[in-house]
Amino acid sequence: MMRTLKGHSGAVRCLAYSPNGETLASSGDDHAILLWTRRGEPCGRFATHTDWVRAIAFSPDGKLLASASWDDTVIVWNLARQKLQVQTGGYAGGAWSLAFATDGSLATGAGDGTVRLYRVPKDRNPLTLRAHRWPVSSLKFAPDGRTLLTASHDQTIKLWETAWGREQGVLTGHGDWVRSVSVGPSNSLAASAGDDGRVLIWNYREKTRIGKLEGHVGPVANALFCPDGRSVLSVGWDGSARLWDARIGRMRTANQWDDGRLLSLAIAPDGMTAATGGETGTVTVWDLDYLDG
Repeated sequence: MMRTLKGHSGAVRCLAYSPNGETLASSGDDHAILLWTRRGEPCGRFATHTDWVRAIAFSPDGKLLASASWDDTVIVWNLARQKLQVQTGGYAGGAWSLAFATDGSLATGAGDGTVRLYRVPKDRNPLTLRAHRWPVSSLKFAPDGRTLLTASHDQTIKLWETAWGREQGVLTGHGDWVRSVSVGPSNSLAASAGDDGRVLIWNYREKTRIGKLEGHVGPVANALFCPDGRSVLSVGWDGSARLWDARIGRMRTANQWDDGRLLSLAIAPDGMTAATGGETGTVTVWDLDYLDG
């Protein structure tokens, strides 16, 4: 099954599935956040941001949706009421990234390299980390919530202890901007993707690189672990989506779409469906077994 969702007037730079997999959120250059049902029907729209939206994420209970924008704000939306619940500003260089932890904590990354840790979305005194020299392009919590991984255009991924914000280590190996970092669902594996065309696999607990996935031509926009914890799905500016076996570092299959550069990726919680967004403004939703052949 493959379905094309049309509603954006600019590039789609971020996608996110709700925890129950029933709702897909998309956003990007047109500043609007669109919500879609599992069947691909529009079911909501938020249009408060005044610049590109760079990241979106659902809270663990699925009741909130957070968005980070180059208008220097992060907004948390109440989905049941379909309205703004919390707005924070002052992100120098724009708000670039965000992620929820399993306990509802929220981390945000900015263009000036800082990271904020909010214990709850309404936290008025977040813990601020001077994390990187360049923009924080992506960040993810480890499954236990005690470690935060941050990726940056300074070519590094850093690890942080979330209680006090202490740096735990740095992962190096990319030769250009790092665009995304993701973690496995129940192990110590992480995947990072960058403009050097590679996806690197890490044991972040041991701070060692254990794999290198090569095949994309040009920047890799995103790489995510599938829920099985063994497979990694990546999308790149070459317009391809590639499925990898992270354990042995081998590409299982690849597919090319006619959507120009692919810029965003999300995988449904059940691991059966994925969504990609690109520079043409369309969102493509497809069954993973379509790619896996």
